[in-house]
Amino acid sequence: MTFREEISVLYVDDETELSSMVATYLEREVGDAGLAVETVTDPREALDRLADAEVTVDCVVSDYEMPDMNGVEFLRALRRVRPNLPFILYTGRGSEDVVRDAFRVGATDYVQKSTGTDQYAVLAKRVANAVSRNRAEETTERYDSAFEALETAVYVLDRSGRFVSVDDVFVDLLGYDRDAVVGSHVSTVSVDEEDRIREKLDRLFDEGGSETARFETEVYTVDGERIRCVATVSPRVFDGSVHRAVGTLHDVTEQHRRREVERSRERLKDLVLDTSTTLMSAEVDEIATKVHWTLQNVGEFAGVDAAAVYSYDADAEALQKTHEWTTDGASPRPTAVTSGDCEWFLDRLCRFENVRAPDAGAVPPCAADSLSLPDGGSLLAFPMVSNWSLAGALVLVSNDPRRWPNKEVSLFGTAADVLSHTLERKRRERQLRQQNERLEEFASVVSHDLRNPMNVVEGFVDLARETGDVSHLDRAVDGLERMNALVNDVLELARQGRTVGETSTVDLAGVVERAWDAVETGGATLELVGDLGTVSADAGRLTQVVENLVRNSVEHGSTSSRAKPDDAVEHGSTGARTESDDSLFLTVTVGPLPNRGGFYVEDDGPGIPPEERASVFEQGHTTTEGGSGFGLSIVESIVEAHGWSVAVTEGTAGGARFEVTTAPHAQAFDPTRAD
Repeated sequence: MTFREEISVLYVDDETELSSMVATYLEREVGDAGLAVETVTDPREALDRLADAEVTVDCVVSDYEMPDMNGVEFLRALRRVRPNLPFILYTGRGSEDVVRDAFRVGATDYVQKSTGTDQYAVLAKRVANAVSRNRAEETTERYDSAFEALETAVYVLDRSGRFVSVDDVFVDLLGYDRDAVVGSHVSTVSVDEEDRIREKLDRLFDEGGSETARFETEVYTVDGERIRCVATVSPRVFDGSVHRAVGTLHDVTEQHRRREVERSRERLKDLVLDTSTTLMSAEVDEIATKVHWTLQNVGEFAGVDAAAVYSYDADAEALQKTHEWTTDGASPRPTAVTSGDCEWFLDRLCRFENVRAPDAGAVPPCAADSLSLPDGGSLLAFPMVSNWSLAGALVLVSNDPRRWPNKEVSLFGTAADVLSHTLERKRRERQLRQQNERLEEFASVVSHDLRNPMNVVEGFVDLARETGDVSHLDRAVDGLERMNALVNDVLELARQGRTVGETSTVDLAGVVERAWDAVETGGATLELVGDLGTVSADAGRLTQVVENLVRNSVEHGSTSSRAKPDDAVEHGSTGARTESDDSLFLTVTVGPLPNRGGFYVEDDGPGIPPEERASVFEQGHTTTEGGSGFGLSIVESIVEAHGWSVAVTEGTAGGARFEVTTAPHAQAFDPTRAD
């Protein structure tokens, strides 16, 4: 894209050191245009500078929270002196309120402050795009003014309303032969009737003045096409007695169309503001409905056939559809779009670029097949960004070919930003609700589960004091060990409740073998069945899942009262059976789930009665003496943090079988998990 020698940016922020750093990074980030950044700490000083017409500034970037005048108030004052100057609000206060108010006053764009330096590349790109669009519009306006004089048709009428002469521009505008026009009545080309035109001309001449009448009208071309024009008529007297009317016609069809476009954009701006207000005020359990309402309103206004929101799974490199609206009879959008299907599409979105299809020279031949784009149809997609990474996309699809004007694209992009903010709020509120639930559960553990072993310790210590029998202290130690196990498990559960860390492709068989080696399994045996394959996961936490499932099988499956083979050897020098002897006959089997992604861990122990299966994942649930009751709760927490699911059922040999079904990560806007 071609720019003038440089882009002049005025950065307004009351924090001096931050202003200097932002200016430095901005001047480094734009490689194809010189970016010169001047910093001002006082918005009133900035207004004084911008009020001077001699001061050249291509774009203003402003903070929101500043003393005496916030960013929106600054913008409102700026618009009085520079109504068309690009303005980007750059602030750490990322609420829908601020977004709505900024665009209502006339902001060009909005960028939220964050940590890290990636944000400056995004800000620099937004500045360059805003200036590019503004310069293109200014150039168009200058050309329009220059050509207006050149493209004005001139004609002369006699008092009866017949053409005396017409110039070349008139002939070119309407397409008539000059000889055919001269001598004909003006009603031949006008939408007005002959009598009405004659009446107007008589009134014009009878007034005896030389005032020029100016009005809008429509005229017909030789092909019958109607052209909207601005016309002028001025009475003139030639040679002292000959009355003539000299007039002009200027084609304003395009300007009229532009006015209609501007009115349409104003309505679109109002729509975006209304949707932002609606989404901002929505309760968490209302957001799915409000998102669908937003898609419908945007889709109907844009005249498209489908509008959809997708969430992005970075590990799977795929977009997953979460919300959709379509017109009656329109085909639904694809459920998923993967990098393998359409790499260029996801690559553009990951670079935070809008995608228009068809877009000359920018869309590979695979677009229609990969995106289910109708033959001759068109698509517009916007990246939805959260915490400076791609969180999803807003996609609009039309069955018919169409252009996507830049200003409309910018406003639709604002709708995508508002959706992104709202769905991120939904994710945060859901996460906070889950954290509160965990806190309540932990409080229950502290107040109930820890109280019992504390009473045991206290009781046996008192007995030891009273009787002098130190053997009571052994029982007290057992209580302390029980408390230690409970505390460790509660802390582990608290940690596992957080979002998963960095994920990678993990070999499941290797995870199972490492987990088996880490657990005291006694004489139990492990069998791996089939190809477990790989899964995208946090390797350490997945290992914890398998460890807890194996430990659960050994601790519960080994307490079976099954008859042992006659030749079974009892352990211990006295011939008495030890507590772990049952594990000699326990087999733990791990294999892949048929027909779906995931794996199972099952044993051939006594199993879990059907009436108890619904409660095995509850915190504190245990059927063995000394068990903390948190092992399976930790399993469920880790599994759900990955966006997977876990269920318990009966094993092949009648024992317990745990099935972990793997799937892409739960996204910030998964409606099924939020509502």
